[in-house]
This record gives sequence, structure tokens and C-alpha cells, in this order.
Amino acid sequence: MTARTRRTALTTTGLAAALALALTGCVTPFDLGGDEPTSTTTPATPTSPSSTTTSPPDGAGRQLTQEEAEAALPPRPKGSTTLTVESTASERKTDPPECLDVLRIGEERDTLVEARVANATRGWAQRDPRLQWTHTVESYDRPAGSTLLDRAGAAMGGCSAFSLTGTDADGFFDLRVLAEPRAVSPLGEQSYAARLTTFRQVDGRSERIYLDYIVVRDGHNHIEVTRSQSDETAGFAPLEERAEEILRGLEEDPS
Repeated sequence: MTARTRRTALTTTGLAAALALALTGCVTPFDLGGDEPTSTTTPATPTSPSSTTTSPPDGAGRQLTQEEAEAALPPRPKGSTTLTVESTASERKTDPPECLDVLRIGEERDTLVEARVANATRGWAQRDPRLQWTHTVESYDRPAGSTLLDRAGAAMGGCSAFSLTGTDADGFFDLRVLAEPRAVSPLGEQSYAARLTTFRQVDGRSERIYLDYIVVRDGHNHIEVTRSQSDETAGFAPLEERAEEILRGLEEDPS
């Protein structure tokens, strides 16, 4: 693997890892209950592509053990290569600053991590290394609210193009990112999807990398499926199907 190829792989995986980080917002990311519900219904619009329904925190929305979270992940297919998604990025900033909400990174990530009781991820690269999949199930010690995904959707209106800078294991990085919401089917209590596009240089020419993801919020849990690929025409049905498969597995009686 050449230095150029290695840097491309790190850039692709690093941004995918940033996508997999939990959500950001200026309020608590949890549904604290009380007389006025903290969760709101957001219609699927071009600037907020989320679908929200209401269900009690049981079944797929129950608090999970680490074993249950791991068991819900799909198996790695034969012929694929295990993909370790671990972000070492720090000091990340966006221009405009509010586009951090699109990436779902920020102070609230720390709050989510503190309340996390289970965290399972499985990823792989297909025979074509440009196609990579990552599946994540996170469970928290209380139900998650809708605000974080709502903010991600709302930020899309002013963040169709922005820059992302920071440092990682290889030093400083500066990425140009394009963002667009994608309509999704109602899954769990809330589902949200988007495509982020970044660029890499291959043999002196610019090549686009598409980072597609769907996030499902259900009770105590966040489920995320991320796909990194180079086909602009690729649809989101496979991501929805994989997220739904994980939900079905969690709905099974754990006893």
C-alpha cells in the first residue's frame, strides 16, 4: 500500500468514524420525562429528513447489555475484510461552526458516552475496498430524546457545503464536505439519513467519496448503519434494510 493509498484509506475511515459518533445539541440528549415531553415529532422535510413515531422503551427500545448489542449486529460476510473504525481525530471544527450539528459531534457526545451501557460495532470492507460498511448499536441508561437528530436535520439547511478541520494520528487534516438529507422510512421512534461527500486525490485527479448513513433512535438505543462508497447513484434501501434487520433482532424476546 502506497503512502497516497494509505492516506486515502485513513481519510475515508476517519470521516466514517466521525459520522458514527453520537449526536450533538445544546440540551440534554435524553428524554427526561415530566409533564412536558422533551421529544417532538419532526416531519420529513428537505432540511430535516427524520421520521418520528412513539413507542414505549421495551422490545427493541429496552436498555441493552453489551452481549445483546453485539448479538444484534449482522455477521461479516465471507470474502470481506474486517474494518476497525476508531476515530483519533480531535480539535474538530467546521466552517460554518453550526455544521458540527450535521456531523453529530460536540459536547453532548461526552454526555452520551457517560450514560452508555453498551457499545457494539462491526464493520467490513468488500472485495472492492471502496465499499465499506459499519454497523453500530449503542444503549444508554435512560431513554434518548429526539433533539439531537432534530438538530442534525435542521442544520442541513445551512450546511450543504462546509469545511471540517482537525488533527488525527497523521496530523492536521482539512476536508471539504458536501451534505444532503435523504428521505427514510419510519423506523423505531425516529429515523434519520443523510449523505456526506468528501474528496480525495487519486493519480492527480479528484475523486468523490460518498458517506451514507441512517440513524435510528428507539427507546434507550441508537442504531446506525454507515456505508462508504464511490457510486453517486447508490440508493439508501440497503441501509434501511440493515437497520430494520438489527431492530428485528432486538425485538426478539431476550429471555
